[in-house]
Amino acid sequence: MSNSYQAVLHTPTIDSIPFWSACNQEQLLLQRCGECEAFFYYARRLCPHCGSEKISWLQSAGKGTVFSFSEVAVSFFGSEWDADLPYTVVLVDLDEGPRMLSRMLKQDQARVSIGARVQVSFVQVQAQKLPFFELL
Repeated sequence: MSNSYQAVLHTPTIDSIPFWSACNQEQLLLQRCGECEAFFYYARRLCPHCGSEKISWLQSAGKGTVFSFSEVAVSFFGSEWDADLPYTVVLVDLDEGPRMLSRMLKQDQARVSIGARVQVSFVQVQAQKLPFFELL
């Protein structure tokens, strides 16, 4: 099984630059509200819970529980993705609270299950490291 991965890379925004820069340092950052103290993911300017602008970035432990998953068996992006098929998309409830959409590492995708404990693992795709997950 190949260790290379294909991915549709993001276009960083002013709000998401800290997140993607931290990924390249193999750190998973989450935003946290200074008013209600809720963690959230994906990057935004206002807290989705209370609307506060008092937002900071904190490092996540990168661990969580699989909420749901789905195996993708058909390439939507052409034949250059054939080596990645099938791949497994996961929704992970991070221990800090937010739910994150990502992918499983290839070696763990056949063994993933709802409720499985996972941890973040960074995968190099072109010039960007992406947060994927592996089983604990």
